[in-house]
Amino acid sequence: MLKIYTLLFFLSVTLINPWGMNRGIIWSQPKILAIELICILNILTISPNWNLLKISKDCKRVSLLWGLFLIVGIIATIKSSLPLRSLLGGSTMKSGLLYWGLIAIFMLSNALVLKLRPEIGRSQLQGLVMGGLILALSTFPQMLNWQIDYTLGSGNLVANNILQSGVFQGHQPIGLYSHRGYAAFTLAAAGILAFVGWRWKWITSKFFLVSITVILPALLFTQTRAALLALVISVGYLLGRKHYKLIILGAVISTLFIYINTTSRYLEHQGKSLSIIKQVTSDRITLWEIAVTRIKMQPLLGWGFDGFEIAYPHLPNGKIKTSPIPSTKAHNLVLDTAVSVGIIGTVVYLELIAVCLYLVCKSSFSGIEAIAIAYLVFTFTWFECAQFTHIFWWSLSFFNYEKNCHSTSTISQLSITSYRPMFTGFRSWISRAKATVFRKV
Repeated sequence: MLKIYTLLFFLSVTLINPWGMNRGIIWSQPKILAIELICILNILTISPNWNLLKISKDCKRVSLLWGLFLIVGIIATIKSSLPLRSLLGGSTMKSGLLYWGLIAIFMLSNALVLKLRPEIGRSQLQGLVMGGLILALSTFPQMLNWQIDYTLGSGNLVANNILQSGVFQGHQPIGLYSHRGYAAFTLAAAGILAFVGWRWKWITSKFFLVSITVILPALLFTQTRAALLALVISVGYLLGRKHYKLIILGAVISTLFIYINTTSRYLEHQGKSLSIIKQVTSDRITLWEIAVTRIKMQPLLGWGFDGFEIAYPHLPNGKIKTSPIPSTKAHNLVLDTAVSVGIIGTVVYLELIAVCLYLVCKSSFSGIEAIAIAYLVFTFTWFECAQFTHIFWWSLSFFNYEKNCHSTSTISQLSITSYRPMFTGFRSWISRAKATVFRKV
């Protein structure tokens, strides 16, 4: 059981379909499949012991917020100008209504599994860290040859700088993802989890050092400033005030890297240089302005999931814009959510996050909330995507975690009862072995 959880969480950050013909089929759907399998395994784990499980008030509260969010999402999907797009999500992101229903099941079922079998949390964390390690290793060949994308069409070009899979040269290294930004957050999350797992003795010191040694260079190679900043802030949170010198050093190095990386990305529009703030944010300011305009047009319930792409062609004067869309997302968690499910859905969603984060912070598994902090920092200038968002909700599924369950020697009474035949057989084997030894003596 534990090994299956490790494998599925490993696949949730590494699985791809090399036979696919577009980004969603190659990189998003396989990872969604892994989440679906985890949900099935969670239900199979819970169902035999359902009568013994006590649903806490916190769990009911979180379930209620999820229900409200999905209800708003259903209404937004029905009234959307592109309801099928809202249901299924964008071609790459795949974060439509169906995906959010899956994430709700994933998060809530995992919270119950961790309550029933706390030791499973260790296996899940190990699977994610191992997946991050493989992801990091997969980026290095792409640094030498950007045409490697681990698909059957690897190396086949449709243009001088575009692969058959749709990956641009500037997107590399992507590892096992469709964009280096997605890979960067997963690498940052894996690094944080390695540190947390080592602190709680869920992974060995040797494995921790190997993971960090491989993951950090890969993260730097992705040249994703938001992911690096998220890692620094989260590690600073974990270290606390006692290590302020190390935190300051990390902040200085990150700032220097961000500055160098920003000045090397010169942006212009219609032959004119963009302002400093637009250079620093890679012109996300323009996307935010577009998002605010579309939110004002449908403020209460939004345009449907993955709504920025749906809303973009519609202008306030009633005309339809025909120019190519600059981005399929607004690159900000709050704005993207507001465009998709309106102010009502955004308020419910943010309350859901706040409640879960508060409960995780006061739970016994101190430290796992650093993943949520990293995600919120990252999505200030990025967005949610089915390729990595489940990592965030997995970390928040620890809101129901039992006190002192993180100890490697602690197994819930329910788990011992469920596996009593195994323990009985093991004791019998020991007794027979002792009898044999003493007869020989």
